[in-house]
Amino acid sequence: MRKIWTIAWKELYTTYTDRNLVLIMIATPLLVASIIALAFGGQGGVSIQNIPVAVVNLDEGSGGQNFGAIFVSAFVPPAAGAALAGQDAPACPDAPASGTAAGSGLFELTDAVELDDADAARAAVDAGVYAAAVIIPPDFSRKIGYGPGDPVEPVSVEVYGSSGREVAAGIIRSVVESISSQIAAGHIAIAAALETVGQEYGMLRLLSLANSPEFAASAACAFTPAYNTLTVTQQTVAGQRVDSRAALLVVVGSSQAMFFMLFTGQGGVFSVFEERRQGTLQRLIVSPTPRLVILVGKMVGTFVSCVLQLVFLFAALTLVGSLISGQLTLIWGDQVLAIALVIGAAALAATGLGTLLAGAARTPEQGQIFASVINLGLAVLGGAFGFVLPESVSRFSMIWWGSDAFRRLSLGQADIIPHLLVLLAHGVILFGIGFWLFNRRLDI
Repeated sequence: MRKIWTIAWKELYTTYTDRNLVLIMIATPLLVASIIALAFGGQGGVSIQNIPVAVVNLDEGSGGQNFGAIFVSAFVPPAAGAALAGQDAPACPDAPASGTAAGSGLFELTDAVELDDADAARAAVDAGVYAAAVIIPPDFSRKIGYGPGDPVEPVSVEVYGSSGREVAAGIIRSVVESISSQIAAGHIAIAAALETVGQEYGMLRLLSLANSPEFAASAACAFTPAYNTLTVTQQTVAGQRVDSRAALLVVVGSSQAMFFMLFTGQGGVFSVFEERRQGTLQRLIVSPTPRLVILVGKMVGTFVSCVLQLVFLFAALTLVGSLISGQLTLIWGDQVLAIALVIGAAALAATGLGTLLAGAARTPEQGQIFASVINLGLAVLGGAFGFVLPESVSRFSMIWWGSDAFRRLSLGQADIIPHLLVLLAHGVILFGIGFWLFNRRLDI
């Protein structure tokens, strides 16, 4: 063990006393990540408040009911002093307190108005006045409502969204789908209940139930706008306000750190070629020092160099993220043990790759060519250059496994066991193959 630590200490001393090398290892990825985060990040992310929406209710109603009015009541707040539609309905269990607006959560999310012309609403969306227009068709109540001999039929509510506000339009579409599904589910439930009563107790009991004021009042509670319980809760990960620049710093910083660490892992192991030229390697081989001890010593030194590189980089990026946020911010999350495990697994994978290349290359020049091609390929697959490939392709890169693990930890997630296993497998398997090649080709 003393020989292993001696060789490892020599590798560390050589690496971290080279000023130019330290600048490349730490300063370059730190600078790249900081510039990208500041240039392309924005404070606060996407706003989901006061989305301008036009609601056009063309529903002609059916059986004295107009279910299109539910959309109007949900999106458009009543005028000051106006009674909300349906407030004179019978009292319902768990109904909102008197005076509570239907869908008050949507009133905070949207800035909606009611129009009566569908074409004018679409034109206003195209002109950028509204993010989306919700258009209820004339036959909405007739098709979605249930009555004797009149089953529930498929019907669509149109959401005409602006191509320039895809996020906001998508939110409105999701809300409309939710309201439509609730209305349809209510009618399907009523139909199923009445059919079951008819089958079990006969037609007389069915007619009695259908004409019962109590049943009508209870069923009406599901569709009365005054009792719309739809609400919207706005929150971010871990209940904290997220600065998108800090989030981008995590994504770019982790991928850049992984990318530059590959060169560190390979450079440490490649030093065997330089030592051969200088005669140091020959002296080690002829001494009573097994080749495994020589390579393990270099691997330990390179591994520790990679770990220190990531630690220094992550500490510096945390400082940059804190300066951006204006307060101390743990951009990598607070799961210290998990972060340490990922750092160790990533450093082992990079060291294993370096060992493989050192064993496969016959000359330093050949090794540098192999390393450059492989590192660039892994960076492209892993998303280190700013564009992201499909995950099924990115999974072939150890850079993706490392940076995705750090991203998950920064979001407070703990499902990184597959990432650790993949990175550890990279390190162990690549080192085993590299040592076998190294032992075959290494001579005095």
